[in-house]
Amino acid sequence: MHPYLMRLGVNPEVQFFFQPFYTVDRKGDLVFNYGDAIEHYGIAFHKIPASENLFLVGRMNLHTIRQVIICTSAMDAMAYLSLNLPYFRDIRNLLFLATGTRPGTDQAHWISKNLAGKSFTSIFGNDLLGRVAEVKLAAGIRKMPAAVTVQAERVIVNFRMKDHVFTVDGFSLNALEKKTGYRFNIPVHKPKSFDSWIEQLQHHTFNY
Repeated sequence: MHPYLMRLGVNPEVQFFFQPFYTVDRKGDLVFNYGDAIEHYGIAFHKIPASENLFLVGRMNLHTIRQVIICTSAMDAMAYLSLNLPYFRDIRNLLFLATGTRPGTDQAHWISKNLAGKSFTSIFGNDLLGRVAEVKLAAGIRKMPAAVTVQAERVIVNFRMKDHVFTVDGFSLNALEKKTGYRFNIPVHKPKSFDSWIEQLQHHTFNY
């Protein structure tokens, strides 16, 4: 088990699940290799890359996977699973996909091609970037791309050849579904009162 993760409050079972998928550098920091970039977690910083690839955690035999959980970073995935571990009967059936800070079309195409028929859950953060990411990924996975533009205090989503306008605070995947009548069938699970799952885990660890 890694001392940084112990300090953060990551459950030992979760640490064991994630351990094969990261390396530790000479300073003791955790490094997650996306192929074209790395996610880097140290004692006082967390660098999340803008990658064209996905970072995968779980069985590489994708036929055995039942549930796919999509998020921004590997560390957020670890925090999420630590906080929600009792809700999963067998974490060996889970596959986590970290997109980095800028989810793209190629990532969505890979997911829809290789993970068709799986159950998806989106756990992006509560901030605007997280909500944009969940919309773009959900639309891409369902092969109905959405273009998202932020203008001042408005968010404009071009979806199915029509513009849909939201306030920044009122914008979400659920709001888009209600306005368009289209259901992506990708549940969204958000941290409570925090922008990210890491922040929620930190609060839980240091306040209880």
